Amino acid sequence: MANFCFVFDFLFLILEIKLSIMEDREVIYAAYGSNLLKERFLVYIEGGNFMGGQYNGCNDKTEPVDLGWMWVPHRLYFAKQSPRWGYKGVAFLSYDREVNPEYYSVVRLWKIKESQFYCIVSQEGGWYNKFLDLGEKEGITVKTFTGCWENELYDPSEDYLSLIKRGLKETTGWTDEKIDNYIGKFLKT
Repeated sequence: MANFCFVFDFLFLILEIKLSIMEDREVIYAAYGSNLLKERFLVYIEGGNFMGGQYNGCNDKTEPVDLGWMWVPHRLYFAKQSPRWGYKGVAFLSYDREVNPEYYSVVRLWKIKESQFYCIVSQEGGWYNKFLDLGEKEGITVKTFTGCWENELYDPSEDYLSLIKRGLKETTGWTDEKIDNYIGKFLKT
């Protein structure tokens, strides 16, 4: 039993050290879906209520730095049935690289602490269980999280889609028509 306790204490110490190191390292979170909208994204960092949902926020409440947006070679799709969004689909990026540039996706770049990144993942729930490394910007790793649910496609609710469109407008400055054309190519129906 003593060995078990020692191993447990040792693993706990390693976890504490890793967390303290992570808190200092910056990453760039490539947001898509509802996290394109700053108001929505900040609830994951600061905590609070958004559209009826309650969020704890992160221990480190350092405000993210907006670094603009970019295209990534991964296709946006909507899958699963989220109770939060009327049992309709939510956004994911394909885990596999998209070969057709027509279907590349827009991501908003938020510079945050690595501990915040993993805190956001934990608040998103278990569907987002894959990590994508999207390169570097300004010497900082760009990454996001997604899931592999292409076999469970569902269209998003109008409320969720509206939130994404607001986020795209805020992120890119595109016209409503350009936003509708962009989103339209990723809807299953």
